[in-house]
Amino acid sequence: MANYYNSIVTGEIQGGTTAAQLPDVPCSRVKFRALASNSGNIYIGGSGVTIPDGTTDATSGFELDAGQDTGWLDIANLNLLYSISDNNGDDMVYIVLR
Repeated sequence: MANYYNSIVTGEIQGGTTAAQLPDVPCSRVKFRALASNSGNIYIGGSGVTIPDGTTDATSGFELDAGQDTGWLDIANLNLLYSISDNNGDDMVYIVLR
């Protein structure tokens, strides 16, 4: 059965070296892409997301290299996720299906 959506929303999220909650954007599905011009990686995860450090923990984010995307994620709102970057200015864009 095909899924049909009522609207599409796109946007950009500025990266930072401190974990930050993503904006309040209601959705059904989302895809994130790290900008190809980024010099480092972006990590997406839950509250308290961290940059992987070679130890086993429950906070390391899902890594996006420059130009890489997440694929489609089913989620109700972007604000359920947080991001952190290797460098300030390593940004990502998103496309939301509602």
